[in-house]
Amino acid sequence: MLFQTLFTNPILFLSFLIALIVAISFHEAAHAFSALKLGDDTAQKFGRTTLNPLAHLDLIGTLFLLFFGFGWGKPVPINPHNFKHPHRDEFLSSLAGPLTNFALAIIFGLTLRFAGNIISDNLQVLFSLLTFINLILMIFNLLPIPPLDGSKILRLFISEEMYWRFSQNGLWILIALLFLTYFGLPIFETIIYTPSNFLFGLITNGQIGF
Repeated sequence: MLFQTLFTNPILFLSFLIALIVAISFHEAAHAFSALKLGDDTAQKFGRTTLNPLAHLDLIGTLFLLFFGFGWGKPVPINPHNFKHPHRDEFLSSLAGPLTNFALAIIFGLTLRFAGNIISDNLQVLFSLLTFINLILMIFNLLPIPPLDGSKILRLFISEEMYWRFSQNGLWILIALLFLTYFGLPIFETIIYTPSNFLFGLITNGQIGF
């Protein structure tokens, strides 16, 4: 439980919290900003084209992160009917979030790799968490399960009817996977943490692992 580290290791807790806030805020803002550039100003009207975390953090989702290790931010409202090419532009705006997380992981990971020996231990921990959490958020959101961003990729290859039917059950599939993981089946460890650790090692040259 992440919240327990507040009392056992407050520096780690604070670093983890900062990394989560940065990763989620940039992810959601990227969706909103890309949608605006592609012709849909719905997210802008809701004040989502900002890096202010208060605009993107969901109270219940944040509490789940602190107490259970997983959670969510506020979904970015997008109206694909405002796009010139609805399917393509919805796909691009969905991809903007994971790509932004990957860019952040590259920036902080390479900083750790090439400047890790001249920054403080606390900054090393923070940059490691910023790298790792952005990788986790990227890979998690690329899963082809609605309402995750990866489902928009899947939508390009299946019929609208099939996608609609899948969307009706996507949230339940995610909940089932979370429960199975919680009760001991290493599902998320296999499909999220393992590739995240692999990419972390490639980017940072194994400076600090998780």
